[in-house]
Amino acid sequence: MDVELSQLRSNADNLSQCLHALLQRIEQLESVQGASTSAAAENGPSTAAVVNVKRSESESSGGKAGKRKNKKNKAANGAGNQASQPTITISTASTKKEEPQSDIQVSQSETVTVDPETGMKKRTVVTERVLTTKTYHAVSSAEAETVHKEAEEHSSKTEPPKVDPKKAQSESIRSPAKANGGSGHLLAPAYQARLITAHSDQLAHITWDYVSGEFMITKVDKESAHIFRPGDTISEVNGQPLSGPNDLQKLKGTLNLKLVPAGIYSGPSLFYRINEDYCGEKDAERPTPWLAIDLKKGDVVQVMSEDAQWMQARKVNDLSRVGYIPSRLSMERVGMMSPYGRRVLMLLGAPGVGRRTIKSLLLRENPDHFATVVPYTSRAPRPGEQEGRDYYFATKEELLQKIRSGDMIEWGELDGQLYGTSAETVRRVVRSGRVCVLDCAPQALSYLYNGEFMPYVVAITPPSVDEFLQMNRLRENSKPEERIRETCEQSTALIRSEHAKRFDLVLVNRNNDVTFRRLLDALDHLKNETQWVPESWLC
Repeated sequence: MDVELSQLRSNADNLSQCLHALLQRIEQLESVQGASTSAAAENGPSTAAVVNVKRSESESSGGKAGKRKNKKNKAANGAGNQASQPTITISTASTKKEEPQSDIQVSQSETVTVDPETGMKKRTVVTERVLTTKTYHAVSSAEAETVHKEAEEHSSKTEPPKVDPKKAQSESIRSPAKANGGSGHLLAPAYQARLITAHSDQLAHITWDYVSGEFMITKVDKESAHIFRPGDTISEVNGQPLSGPNDLQKLKGTLNLKLVPAGIYSGPSLFYRINEDYCGEKDAERPTPWLAIDLKKGDVVQVMSEDAQWMQARKVNDLSRVGYIPSRLSMERVGMMSPYGRRVLMLLGAPGVGRRTIKSLLLRENPDHFATVVPYTSRAPRPGEQEGRDYYFATKEELLQKIRSGDMIEWGELDGQLYGTSAETVRRVVRSGRVCVLDCAPQALSYLYNGEFMPYVVAITPPSVDEFLQMNRLRENSKPEERIRETCEQSTALIRSEHAKRFDLVLVNRNNDVTFRRLLDALDHLKNETQWVPESWLC
């Protein structure tokens, strides 16, 4: 979902740019059309103009036809119009295209009314524009070349060559690597699902990791490189979603697979900046004719897997571009940095002040910049829970060993089972280039308040006791008064504790939405203002 939201925002930006360019073109055409219309008005009506002259009965030349016309005018205009002065109405109409290749068709009608007494002209111009839209379909490189040749052969015709959408879709499904790995650009979004047909034996030629409930392909052997791509996730098999890490091993026979490129944060946090141009199509040493990728100096790639000679990687700014990269290529390892300058956002507060609600709002608002960790637990998984998505499940002895080795930021025991947060999960989020959001106990400051994690510490407190009690009475599910007073007492103790000297911001939460917006404003200031941190963090 994070990837889809990101791509939708990118598509919206592209559409905005297209509409802006279209509006500029319309303004330009209007200025040209206005100049030509003014010139036509000065030179008088054109020869194609249809002139209708309406005169009163006293000025008609007589005859039966004139009488019939006058009778119609009397019926339409009323008896009072019989004595009015005659008017002359001149109407013109035209329809044209702005340019031979333009998708905009302009229909214009003009009416000029002349007062016979004063000679004043009244001109009315009505302009209608019809914009013809086009629908694009993703096609393979081979079919794109065929369409391009057809367009060149029929360049003298006004209609563009037609592409059968069903044929294009089937070709894209049969040869996904060729459609996305060649020199042509994929018209469909990078996150669009691909449907392929493969035999279960071909799954033995791929290496995959089960990450946060997703089967992500990290390495593809040359025997299956024409079907699979590193970075793909297998979301469905034969129309059914996969539920556990052992599901792929049980599959047999012919399979219909749904593949979706994994988000950049789901893949390995191994990134390189390329220091020289590279053309995969021209590299004769490439292990397979599939999975060719072209890179320019300065491109950043995400490495999915590597060996002594080759890397399987994808471009960060276009996840559909996947291929082999020689390990000898000049490159530099790089890492993503959060634009906020801090690596961890700590939300502190007494139970019941709303910090978890604010945390959820923040993660939903900007998943590209903020993420949280998955906690550990020693209890058994419950129905519907998945490893790496809801919890990391471990034995009680394994968690005790993590506590003794100093790997746990905080931990606790509930109903005889251990729960806790590992420092390595925080580092994993930081390496992904996002701010790790934690709603933790103040004691975690002793572990996180250093140059490695650079936390931004926010304390969330309730309003005064009387105000908090009044707010509680207005809720549908009100809490006991004793619990409200206990929350206020704990918040007061937190503000007066030794931890308070490390608070960067204190927010009084009267309304979750307002407090959330105030937090966003404070985080935005971090990107533009000077930050003062302990000197030890900079060493």
